[in-house]
Amino acid sequence: MDANNQKLYLRWTVNERIQHWLLAISFIVLVISGFALRYPDTWWAIPMVVGDSIDLRSLVHRIAATINTAVAVYHVGYLFFTARGRFQLKQLLLKPEDFRHMRDKILQNLGVKTKPVLFSHYTYWEKFEYWALIWGTIVMLVTGLSLWFENIFLQYLSLFYLDVARVIHYYEAILASLSILVWHFYFVIANPETYPVNFSMFNGYLTHEEMLAEHEGELKSILEKEHKTTI
Repeated sequence: MDANNQKLYLRWTVNERIQHWLLAISFIVLVISGFALRYPDTWWAIPMVVGDSIDLRSLVHRIAATINTAVAVYHVGYLFFTARGRFQLKQLLLKPEDFRHMRDKILQNLGVKTKPVLFSHYTYWEKFEYWALIWGTIVMLVTGLSLWFENIFLQYLSLFYLDVARVIHYYEAILASLSILVWHFYFVIANPETYPVNFSMFNGYLTHEEMLAEHEGELKSILEKEHKTTI
Protein backbone atom coordinates (compact mmCIF):
# COMPACT_ATOMS: atom_id res chain seq x y z
CA MET A 1 0.00 0.00 0.00
CA ASP A 2 1.16 3.56 -0.67
CA ALA A 3 0.58 6.71 1.37
CA ASN A 4 -2.93 7.04 -0.08
CA ASN A 5 -3.83 3.49 0.96
CA GLN A 6 -3.80 2.27 -2.65
CA LYS A 7 -2.66 -1.19 -3.59
CA LEU A 8 0.67 -1.21 -5.40
CA TYR A 9 1.71 -3.59 -8.15
CA LEU A 10 5.35 -4.54 -8.69
CA ARG A 11 6.67 -3.26 -12.01
CA TRP A 12 10.45 -3.28 -11.59
CA THR A 13 12.58 -5.04 -9.00
CA VAL A 14 15.58 -3.30 -7.41
CA ASN A 15 17.88 -5.28 -9.71
CA GLU A 16 15.96 -4.13 -12.80
CA ARG A 17 15.95 -0.51 -11.65
CA ILE A 18 19.71 -0.59 -11.14
CA GLN A 19 20.13 -2.02 -14.63
CA HIS A 20 17.89 0.72 -16.02
CA TRP A 21 19.74 3.58 -14.34
CA LEU A 22 23.20 2.25 -15.24
CA LEU A 23 22.01 1.92 -18.83
CA ALA A 24 20.41 5.37 -18.82
CA ILE A 25 23.41 7.18 -17.32
CA SER A 26 25.96 5.41 -19.53
CA PHE A 27 23.79 6.09 -22.58
CA ILE A 28 23.55 9.83 -21.81
CA VAL A 29 27.32 10.03 -21.27
CA LEU A 30 27.90 8.15 -24.52
CA VAL A 31 25.68 10.57 -26.44
CA ILE A 32 27.35 13.69 -25.02
CA SER A 33 30.92 12.43 -25.34
CA GLY A 34 30.28 10.83 -28.73
CA PHE A 35 28.88 13.95 -30.34
CA ALA A 36 31.65 15.93 -28.63
CA LEU A 37 34.13 13.77 -30.53
CA ARG A 38 32.22 14.34 -33.76
CA TYR A 39 31.86 18.09 -33.19
CA PRO A 40 34.91 19.10 -31.11
CA ASP A 41 34.28 22.86 -31.29
CA THR A 42 30.79 22.76 -29.78
CA TRP A 43 30.04 24.04 -26.29
CA TRP A 44 29.44 20.59 -24.76
CA ALA A 45 32.85 19.38 -25.96
CA ILE A 46 34.84 22.19 -24.35
CA PRO A 47 34.56 20.93 -20.71
CA MET A 48 36.08 17.61 -21.78
CA VAL A 49 39.28 19.24 -23.02
CA VAL A 50 41.76 20.14 -20.29
CA GLY A 51 44.62 22.39 -21.38
CA ASP A 52 46.28 21.78 -24.73
CA SER A 53 47.07 18.10 -24.38
CA ILE A 54 44.50 16.31 -22.22
CA ASP A 55 41.37 15.29 -24.11
CA LEU A 56 38.86 13.47 -21.95
CA ARG A 57 36.31 12.88 -24.69
CA SER A 58 37.68 9.54 -25.87
CA LEU A 59 38.38 8.34 -22.32
CA VAL A 60 34.91 9.25 -21.06
CA HIS A 61 33.29 7.73 -24.15
CA ARG A 62 35.15 4.45 -23.73
CA ILE A 63 34.43 4.20 -20.00
CA ALA A 64 30.73 4.79 -20.64
CA ALA A 65 30.82 2.25 -23.49
CA THR A 66 32.41 -0.33 -21.18
CA ILE A 67 29.73 0.21 -18.53
CA ASN A 68 26.98 0.10 -21.15
CA THR A 69 28.35 -3.15 -22.59
CA ALA A 70 28.73 -4.70 -19.13
CA VAL A 71 25.09 -3.87 -18.35
CA ALA A 72 24.02 -5.41 -21.68
CA VAL A 73 25.95 -8.62 -21.01
CA TYR A 74 24.59 -8.82 -17.47
CA HIS A 75 21.07 -8.21 -18.78
CA VAL A 76 21.33 -11.14 -21.19
CA GLY A 77 22.43 -13.38 -18.32
CA TYR A 78 19.61 -12.01 -16.18
CA LEU A 79 17.05 -12.85 -18.86
CA PHE A 80 18.18 -16.45 -19.30
CA PHE A 81 19.46 -17.49 -15.87
CA THR A 82 16.96 -16.02 -13.39
CA ALA A 83 13.28 -16.81 -12.93
CA ARG A 84 12.33 -13.14 -12.94
CA GLY A 85 14.41 -12.55 -16.07
CA ARG A 86 12.76 -15.42 -17.91
CA PHE A 87 9.37 -14.01 -16.93
CA GLN A 88 10.35 -10.62 -18.36
CA LEU A 89 11.67 -12.17 -21.56
CA LYS A 90 8.45 -14.14 -22.03
CA GLN A 91 6.43 -10.95 -21.60
CA LEU A 92 8.66 -9.02 -24.02
CA LEU A 93 8.33 -11.46 -26.92
CA LEU A 94 6.24 -10.09 -29.75
CA LYS A 95 2.95 -11.90 -30.29
CA PRO A 96 0.17 -11.62 -32.92
CA GLU A 97 -1.98 -9.81 -30.36
CA ASP A 98 0.56 -6.96 -30.26
CA PHE A 99 -0.09 -6.17 -33.91
CA ARG A 100 -3.83 -6.39 -33.32
CA HIS A 101 -3.42 -3.99 -30.40
CA MET A 102 -1.47 -1.62 -32.62
CA ARG A 103 -4.20 -1.72 -35.25
CA ASP A 104 -6.94 -1.16 -32.67
CA LYS A 105 -5.03 1.69 -30.99
CA ILE A 106 -4.56 3.46 -34.33
CA LEU A 107 -8.28 3.07 -35.07
CA GLN A 108 -9.08 4.33 -31.58
CA ASN A 109 -6.87 7.41 -32.07
CA LEU A 110 -8.62 8.08 -35.39
CA GLY A 111 -12.01 7.88 -33.69
CA VAL A 112 -13.06 4.82 -35.70
CA LYS A 113 -12.94 2.45 -32.73
CA THR A 114 -14.16 3.45 -29.27
CA LYS A 115 -13.59 0.24 -27.30
CA PRO A 116 -10.39 0.63 -25.21
CA VAL A 117 -7.43 -1.62 -25.91
CA LEU A 118 -6.56 -3.80 -22.91
CA PHE A 119 -2.77 -4.10 -22.67
CA SER A 120 -1.06 -6.83 -20.70
CA HIS A 121 2.33 -6.58 -18.94
CA TYR A 122 3.91 -4.71 -21.85
CA THR A 123 2.28 -2.65 -24.57
CA TYR A 124 3.25 -3.13 -28.19
CA TRP A 125 5.21 0.13 -28.24
CA GLU A 126 7.19 -0.89 -25.16
CA LYS A 127 8.11 -4.15 -26.89
CA PHE A 128 9.04 -2.33 -30.11
CA GLU A 129 11.23 0.06 -28.15
CA TYR A 130 12.90 -2.75 -26.22
CA TRP A 131 13.82 -4.77 -29.30
CA ALA A 132 14.96 -1.60 -31.08
CA LEU A 133 17.26 -1.02 -28.10
CA ILE A 134 18.62 -4.57 -28.38
CA TRP A 135 19.25 -4.15 -32.11
CA GLY A 136 20.81 -0.72 -31.64
CA THR A 137 23.09 -1.98 -28.85
CA ILE A 138 24.39 -4.79 -31.07
CA VAL A 139 25.04 -2.40 -33.96
CA MET A 140 26.79 0.16 -31.74
CA LEU A 141 28.83 -2.53 -30.00
CA VAL A 142 30.10 -4.12 -33.21
CA THR A 143 30.90 -0.83 -34.93
CA GLY A 144 32.24 0.77 -31.76
CA LEU A 145 34.66 -2.08 -31.06
CA SER A 146 35.83 -1.90 -34.68
CA LEU A 147 36.70 1.77 -34.25
CA TRP A 148 38.20 1.33 -30.78
CA PHE A 149 40.49 -1.56 -31.78
CA GLU A 150 41.01 -0.54 -35.40
CA ASN A 151 44.58 -1.83 -35.54
CA ILE A 152 43.37 -5.34 -34.73
CA PHE A 153 40.43 -5.19 -37.13
CA LEU A 154 42.62 -3.84 -39.95
CA GLN A 155 44.62 -7.05 -39.83
CA TYR A 156 41.58 -8.93 -41.07
CA LEU A 157 39.35 -6.32 -42.72
CA SER A 158 39.90 -3.49 -45.17
CA LEU A 159 39.88 0.23 -44.36
CA PHE A 160 36.61 0.44 -46.28
CA TYR A 161 34.92 -1.62 -43.56
CA LEU A 162 36.06 0.82 -40.86
CA ASP A 163 34.82 3.77 -42.89
CA VAL A 164 31.43 2.09 -43.22
CA ALA A 165 31.43 1.21 -39.51
CA ARG A 166 32.14 4.87 -38.64
CA VAL A 167 29.19 6.06 -40.73
CA ILE A 168 26.85 3.42 -39.28
CA HIS A 169 27.99 4.21 -35.73
CA TYR A 170 27.30 7.91 -36.24
CA TYR A 171 23.85 7.59 -37.78
CA GLU A 172 22.76 4.89 -35.36
CA ALA A 173 23.78 7.27 -32.55
CA ILE A 174 21.51 9.95 -34.01
CA LEU A 175 18.66 7.46 -34.38
CA ALA A 176 19.07 6.15 -30.82
CA SER A 177 19.24 9.67 -29.36
CA LEU A 178 16.09 10.77 -31.17
CA SER A 179 14.33 7.55 -30.16
CA ILE A 180 14.99 8.26 -26.49
CA LEU A 181 14.22 11.98 -26.67
CA VAL A 182 11.06 11.70 -28.76
CA TRP A 183 9.68 8.22 -28.09
CA HIS A 184 10.81 7.09 -24.65
CA PHE A 185 10.62 10.49 -22.94
CA TYR A 186 7.11 11.00 -24.31
CA PHE A 187 5.77 7.74 -22.88
CA VAL A 188 7.43 8.09 -19.46
CA ILE A 189 7.08 11.86 -19.02
CA ALA A 190 4.88 13.77 -21.48
CA ASN A 191 2.18 11.13 -21.94
CA PRO A 192 -0.99 12.46 -20.22
CA GLU A 193 -1.47 9.04 -18.60
CA THR A 194 1.94 9.23 -16.87
CA TYR A 195 2.61 12.99 -16.55
CA PRO A 196 4.63 14.41 -14.84
CA VAL A 197 6.67 11.19 -14.75
CA ASN A 198 6.26 7.44 -14.44
CA PHE A 199 7.47 6.98 -10.86
CA SER A 200 7.90 3.22 -11.24
CA MET A 201 11.43 3.92 -12.48
CA PHE A 202 12.18 5.18 -8.95
CA ASN A 203 10.04 3.08 -6.60
CA GLY A 204 9.37 0.05 -8.80
CA TYR A 205 5.57 0.07 -8.41
CA LEU A 206 2.40 1.12 -10.22
CA THR A 207 -0.79 2.15 -8.44
CA HIS A 208 -4.19 0.63 -9.17
CA GLU A 209 -5.12 3.69 -11.23
CA GLU A 210 -1.89 3.48 -13.23
CA MET A 211 -2.44 -0.20 -13.89
CA LEU A 212 -6.00 0.53 -14.98
CA ALA A 213 -4.81 3.23 -17.40
CA GLU A 214 -1.74 1.48 -18.80
CA HIS A 215 -2.12 -2.29 -18.28
CA GLU A 216 -5.80 -2.99 -17.75
CA GLY A 217 -5.54 -6.43 -19.34
CA GLU A 218 -2.89 -7.52 -16.83
CA LEU A 219 -4.80 -5.94 -13.95
CA LYS A 220 -7.92 -7.93 -14.82
CA SER A 221 -5.89 -11.14 -14.88
CA ILE A 222 -4.39 -10.34 -11.46
CA LEU A 223 -7.78 -9.53 -9.93
CA GLU A 224 -9.32 -12.70 -11.39
CA LYS A 225 -6.55 -14.83 -9.87
CA GLU A 226 -6.96 -13.09 -6.52
CA HIS A 227 -10.72 -13.67 -6.67
CA LYS A 228 -10.26 -17.39 -7.41
CA THR A 229 -7.74 -17.67 -4.58
CA THR A 230 -10.17 -16.00 -2.18
CA ILE A 231 -12.97 -18.35 -3.19
